[in-house]
Amino acid sequence: MHVASDEAYIVRTPISVHLSPEFCLPIEKKSRLNGWSLVYVHTHPQASAADFSPVDDASEGSLARYVRARCSGGPHLSLLFSRDRARARVLGEAEAVRILEVGAHLQVAFDPREEVLLEDRFDRQVLAFGAQGQARLAALKIGIVGLGGTGSLVAQQLAHLGVRDFILVDDDTIEVSNLNRVAGALPHDVNVTKKVHVAERMIRGLRPDANLKAIDADVTVEGVAREVIEADLVFNCTDTHASRHVLNAAAYQFLTPVIDMGVSITVDAEMRARLAGHVKMLAPGLACLWCARHLDAGQVRSEMMTDEQRRADPYFQGAANAPQPAVISLNGVVASLAVTMLLSAVAGVPAEPRYLVYDGNRGRTNAIEDTPAPDCNFCGAYSTAGGGDMYPLPTRRHVTG
Repeated sequence: MHVASDEAYIVRTPISVHLSPEFCLPIEKKSRLNGWSLVYVHTHPQASAADFSPVDDASEGSLARYVRARCSGGPHLSLLFSRDRARARVLGEAEAVRILEVGAHLQVAFDPREEVLLEDRFDRQVLAFGAQGQARLAALKIGIVGLGGTGSLVAQQLAHLGVRDFILVDDDTIEVSNLNRVAGALPHDVNVTKKVHVAERMIRGLRPDANLKAIDADVTVEGVAREVIEADLVFNCTDTHASRHVLNAAAYQFLTPVIDMGVSITVDAEMRARLAGHVKMLAPGLACLWCARHLDAGQVRSEMMTDEQRRADPYFQGAANAPQPAVISLNGVVASLAVTMLLSAVAGVPAEPRYLVYDGNRGRTNAIEDTPAPDCNFCGAYSTAGGGDMYPLPTRRHVTG
């Protein structure tokens, strides 16, 4: 981001500005060499509604021709801030560009000319969080990584809520032990159907008009996280430290919010079960999973290894993917808390906490305050946050050894 100083302006009046070549040329060169888009930002500080003026239209036409000739990247954009709103469009054109404001809330700035059609089936939801909240929810593209016990329930709830655009990621096949907790799984799916396709079938049954991209892959493999992070928001419903590590990095690096969830059932020697879960949003201004101490470096390292590498590792102590206890009711509680967090972030449901810890034995959910560590490599002030493709994600090249 380059902010022009007072000395960088050749002309600066209430209706016109002209920046010096000394300010513009180095930025244009950087754009050309890297193939980057240029976003020209200006303000209408006295206006409450953000609308491009006839002066904007006239000046952007010549600017767009100049930029296309000088900079090979693109598309190049114009971004306008008024007192209360923001608008964006392709530079020199009428094509509106969608704006997302990312943080503890995911605000979507719609083109005011867009007509929003609300279906009768969502009347009760509109009573809860309004027509605008329902429209914002329906406009989102949601990624779900992991379509097992929690992920399948998240997919089911989102389809009922009106989400139509999904990116689904999972490389597992339905096993007989999955039938007691994977929503949509049927006996004839055992050892035959991928979890991602069970979720796809379930969503289409609820939303025949759904736009679905099903990825039969592990999110820790190179390129997969880069695909799913193109969603507006991602639910991480996996149970490995490695997958959480990858999506934790992607959430901040690409500024795509991720709602991470986990379920834990531990059984002591007397067969007494301790039921626990957490839901945590990963977004600018919120602490990452490393800061919240939800990740273990040794576990990440082990899970990123191939089977051959693990056998050769003198520090390897046991199986990387040992089966864990699972109960659908606990999965349902945590999945519902996660979906409600989405409704708060997008549709205005008054539920502000972005980090929840669930104690199933006491029937208690606590909100946890967390702050990013200033020196964190992922969410800190001098981290890779916002760096996008300038930095590689911490993925692996091969699925097996």
